[in-house]
Amino acid sequence: MASLNIPEDITIDEFREILNHLNTLCNDVGASQVSMRLNESNRNGSDPGAGSPFFDFSYFVGSVQDSATTANRRALCIPDPGLYRFGDNVTSKEIREAVAKTVSGSSNLFANRGWPDISSSQKKGMGSKGMGRESGLKLQKYIGIKIGGRCVGTLGVSFSDPPPSNMQAVEDKIIGWVREPASPATFLNYLTNTFNLWGPTCP
Repeated sequence: MASLNIPEDITIDEFREILNHLNTLCNDVGASQVSMRLNESNRNGSDPGAGSPFFDFSYFVGSVQDSATTANRRALCIPDPGLYRFGDNVTSKEIREAVAKTVSGSSNLFANRGWPDISSSQKKGMGSKGMGRESGLKLQKYIGIKIGGRCVGTLGVSFSDPPPSNMQAVEDKIIGWVREPASPATFLNYLTNTFNLWGPTCP
């Protein structure tokens, strides 16, 4: 049964578990980096309709990279983003767009940064770290995590190479990880059984 509040109850044990799940997801979809944000538990108290529909208080809770991206990052003396950004609540236009798409029930679920509009990779919000771009990522895709009729957070999936020709198949895999009924279900089951999840309602 879920019992841990976000962010205050997350310990190194949950952090490691999150990274394990993100690593599995990263390998499955062939990504260079995968990051996740989760919304603050019960941000709006007992009234689910109060406050911003875009849920301003979401926290960076983990990030993993493949070996090539890790090597690039280390060569540039950039710290591990999962460690460096943990607890960061600075969002971006793309993250807010991904939440808005989930809340509105849009059929176009992804917000994109980078390829093919390379100039968009420069558009970072005030306080954002820009670590992915500096590590060589060219395409970043963001999607809302939907559990129990709520958008409880966002997943960022990034690629170092130009988009593969089978990107639609990759997107379908990503959707399978973050939307009920999930396939595989292990990731959403972990989140549901571990944390008090919260967020704006969505169709």
